[in-house]
Amino acid sequence: MFKKQTKKQLPEFRKDLVSEDWILIAPGRRHRVKLKKSPAKKALSEESLKDCIFEDPQKSGNSSPILWYPRPGTSLKKAKDFSSWFVQVIPNKYPLVAISSDPVCSTIQTKGLEQTLKGVGFHEVIITRDHFKTFDKMSIGEAELVIRAYQARYQVLMREPCVNYIFIYHNQGKSAGATVAHPHSQLVAMPVIDPDISRSLAGSRNYFLSRKKCIHCTMLEWEMKKKKRIIYKNKHFISLVPFAPRLSYETRIYPLVHAARFEEITDEKRFALADSLKDALARIAKALDNPDFNFFIHTAPIILENGFDDNEHYHWHVEILPRVSALAGLELGAGIEAVVVSPEEAAEDLRKAI
Repeated sequence: MFKKQTKKQLPEFRKDLVSEDWILIAPGRRHRVKLKKSPAKKALSEESLKDCIFEDPQKSGNSSPILWYPRPGTSLKKAKDFSSWFVQVIPNKYPLVAISSDPVCSTIQTKGLEQTLKGVGFHEVIITRDHFKTFDKMSIGEAELVIRAYQARYQVLMREPCVNYIFIYHNQGKSAGATVAHPHSQLVAMPVIDPDISRSLAGSRNYFLSRKKCIHCTMLEWEMKKKKRIIYKNKHFISLVPFAPRLSYETRIYPLVHAARFEEITDEKRFALADSLKDALARIAKALDNPDFNFFIHTAPIILENGFDDNEHYHWHVEILPRVSALAGLELGAGIEAVVVSPEEAAEDLRKAI
């Protein structure tokens, strides 16, 4: 005999308006699925500090930085001394893609059913100074420097002739894929557009062609009207739990005014983004006891040299995915995400966290 579920517990399929994926919201399983807690605390231990390869990147055999910034408030005299660094960018010693010496961009090679493309590009690591100062613990000025480094390197690499997309992401904790506990982000500049952003672009484009409106702007208008899933808002950005999240407590940060490209943000908006990102991560850390997480930036692809671009319909944003539960058969086999905490409950938890 199946136990009858109350209306409050009844599972619900929700459709993501952009990707058109169906997401299963199953709050009745919340107490059956144990949310993982505190792996990040354990990773950031004194022992990990002792053997940390990013505590002094150059001493650990890494090359000189491509770019570095001193700590906010550093005097002009000391700011010229590399020992004052707070953020530095270095090439990844174990890159996912390789820098090519060939002046001609590689093309897709076809042999029967097989298609290949050389894995050329750039893979860089953005490292912050303090081993125990995760993003949520930074000052807004410190967080802004990290985002400034993202933007600066993006603006340089977007000029590389064989780069079509630049993906910026941050992994924290082992279950989020971080092999080094020291806080750091990564940037991969590659010749292809990844499948996730491709689906997002297609959904955004289709909506714009049929309705002449940005799909994300439409959703933001709806969310601000409903006020159920909004977490935080400042002058330029809004943080919310999406209607159909992929994971429990997934959080997204959108520019309030339509913009397709992260790399074009102004100084003022960069500080506002730092405020929003720091706030969102602090709420997640407090509400979920410092979970592992990933965050990444979804932005429109690079405009090609021929000037052709049909991606102004897109609305760039940051996605934060706390790793509080493991993927299982439904997610891996059917491709349907099962979320055990409703977005409305998750938003309420995050609003109350700080």
